[in-house]
Amino acid sequence: MAIFLITGASSGMGAAMARLLCDRGQTVYGLARRVEVLNETAKRYPDRFFAFACDVTRYEDVKAVCAQLPQVPDVAILNAGIGDLDPPEAINLAVHQRTFATNYFGVLHVMNELYPRMAQRGSGKFVAMSSLAAYRGLPGAAAYCASKAAVSVLMESFRVTYGRKSGIEFLVVHPGFVATPMTAKNKEKMLFLWSAEKAADYILAGIERNRLTINFPLPMRIGMGFLRFVPAGLFRRVAGLKK
Repeated sequence: MAIFLITGASSGMGAAMARLLCDRGQTVYGLARRVEVLNETAKRYPDRFFAFACDVTRYEDVKAVCAQLPQVPDVAILNAGIGDLDPPEAINLAVHQRTFATNYFGVLHVMNELYPRMAQRGSGKFVAMSSLAAYRGLPGAAAYCASKAAVSVLMESFRVTYGRKSGIEFLVVHPGFVATPMTAKNKEKMLFLWSAEKAADYILAGIERNRLTINFPLPMRIGMGFLRFVPAGLFRRVAGLKK
């Protein structure tokens, strides 16, 4: 049995992963701002799920919660994220600040606290939630794409900087469209949409197999992988932007 920490555990993939892990007999430390939702999960799994109120954008919150953890987790799944779109009329600095505060610094805050403890033990895994949107700058999603690209590069750099000497693994997840409260705001058709439960099961299987990058679904992974190498001028036309 292992101990998992999951940020953003009150909804979407975070909640789905927490339920699956508890059903499989694992221990889960669930972190989220909506502690009342976490408490409902704790009632369902009284000996396996432990709720912690935490805003990952606030380093003070993360530091306080990590100090309260009964044990250092074996796996930290850094899942908390937001997907605010850019307003069409002009650049909105607040959107970018808010998005990076959650999607990037929310990951880094937890890693900063837990890395020394995992390194002292000589083992552990960090699993950060990026996105296939990290592969390219998509229309109307500059803040989201940039924040997820930053997470992907962060994990790759940490892997080659700290992984070998610490015994810690750094995994990154690149999902496509998953049915969550965040994607429910999307008015466009979402191709190859997965349920949160299906995505959670796939991610946990990848973690168990220690896959350094966990990318899904396959058709979108192939498509975004192709777009990654399309020349900038051609991509501008493919994305429907003006020349």
